[in-house]
Amino acid sequence: MRKIPIYSVDRDDKKIAISFDCAWGNEYTAKLLEEMERYDVKCTFFTVSFWAEKYPEDMKSIINAGHEIGTHSKTHPHMSALNADKIDYELDYSCEVIENITGQKVSLFRPPYGDYDNLLLERAES
Repeated sequence: MRKIPIYSVDRDDKKIAISFDCAWGNEYTAKLLEEMERYDVKCTFFTVSFWAEKYPEDMKSIINAGHEIGTHSKTHPHMSALNADKIDYELDYSCEVIENITGQKVSLFRPPYGDYDNLLLERAES
């Protein structure tokens, strides 16, 4: 039976989740943070570790503005093509990089390309 990741959460209030993937450039990061502050909006940034390593000051700005950071993997692979050891490496490495830069534990993961299988969900849960 195919497992399904969390796509939505039922809420009684009228709120939505806003998220961004950080995997390439950072030319819009400051403007996004500025606009979200202007409208008192909080969101989640899902970052790959090479982006976090390249833009640590942006990572700190995201956290200092009260937003959340989740992992988007280490190298942005098709995760369903990986075995358990490679999945663990992608997740562990990326979480360690994010935690070292921000000082905050990572609890969210968004798979690159939306690509997942049961093995990935099991490894991410563990």
